[in-house]
Amino acid sequence: MKRFGSIVLVTFMSIGLSAYSQQGQQFRGGVGKNPDKIGNADCKIPNLTDEQQQKINDLRVKHINDVTPLKNELGEKRARMRTLQSAEKPDLNAINKLIDEMAAVRAQIQKKAAAHKVEVASLLTDEQKVYFNAHQGRKFDKGMKRGGGRHGMGNGRGPGYCGYNIQN
Repeated sequence: MKRFGSIVLVTFMSIGLSAYSQQGQQFRGGVGKNPDKIGNADCKIPNLTDEQQQKINDLRVKHINDVTPLKNELGEKRARMRTLQSAEKPDLNAINKLIDEMAAVRAQIQKKAAAHKVEVASLLTDEQKVYFNAHQGRKFDKGMKRGGGRHGMGNGRGPGYCGYNIQN
């Protein structure tokens, strides 16, 4: 009888763990199936009109298209940096030159992000601008993706305004 009880207990524990792992992120603090929490469904800026949402989304797409090549270039330079630094005899002049190039690309990305913020703010009412300005400087998406990467495991604090990071 003890053996039967142990088997039943183990079975229920397995089913419970399996059910927990299948329940989805809506019960564990993630987006899950709630469309109100997904990225730019409401952009978290109060009282946006449909026209404002569409214009913000268009600006977002344009911004992403503008900065993606720069981010790719920066990624290539990071890879080159790892190669230079891991050489048997690292060339300090080449490393320093690459550091300067990477800084220039980062500056371009930041300038585009600043211009994008100004464009988005120009579409908002005074009340919406107060909210937008109070929430814009945070990098909410760092560490958001599961599976590690540069910022470790975990869900992070969410994707930030309109579902993407406007700073990068």
